[in-house]
Amino acid sequence: MFLRSIVIGAAAAALLAAPASAEVTLDPLKRCYVVAREDQREFVSINAHGFTKLTKVDLFIDEIQQPDNVQTLFDGSLSGTVLAPWVDSGQLVFTVRLAEEGKPENSVTGVSNVTRFSVEQVPRAAKTDDKVRFTGRGFTDAAPVYAHYVFNGKSSKTVTIGWPKGDCGTFNVRRKQFPFKQRPKVGLWTIQFDQLKDYNPQAAKQVPMTIRVKKAPKTRTKRTPARSH
Repeated sequence: MFLRSIVIGAAAAALLAAPASAEVTLDPLKRCYVVAREDQREFVSINAHGFTKLTKVDLFIDEIQQPDNVQTLFDGSLSGTVLAPWVDSGQLVFTVRLAEEGKPENSVTGVSNVTRFSVEQVPRAAKTDDKVRFTGRGFTDAAPVYAHYVFNGKSSKTVTIGWPKGDCGTFNVRRKQFPFKQRPKVGLWTIQFDQLKDYNPQAAKQVPMTIRVKKAPKTRTKRTPARSH
């Protein structure tokens, strides 16, 4: 749903209409937006200029018209937000298009990316001291990615994964599943991936990964056959 912004300006400024020949423009979008669940999606801020004053403009996401339109202001500008489109996995390019009703030549399009906030381990099943590959995306804050190893609600160890790369904050590293000197305790562990140096179970942006550590199988000792003299 396109949410209209209420803008209150000075009366003199509000009466200034955009010239008829003004070019329709859209302020640059962010390079990447992040979605975690269908009900947890980043908002795309939209600011456009150059439309006819006090007219309705339709919004399209990937050429799918959104339910609501928006009315421009006295200067032909508009502003508002719309939820980033949903993506099940990975990263996709999407388009935002604004088109003035009754004047299709007054339209403008912007392009950006959307990515799923996620972390994966390959292979999924591994021994605690095996090396695995951790891949993640959506870590767009200007900070390193950390992995907090949590057991019974307490952080046992925090390791730095590294700085995310690219517009959509990706990482790809090969590490021991559990970087511990001794075998981790048997039970249910959580590895919380976030961009906070200190463990915070209430971190707003986090990806938890649960791993059940089982008892190590007993090794059978071979009996040495008795020698007869």
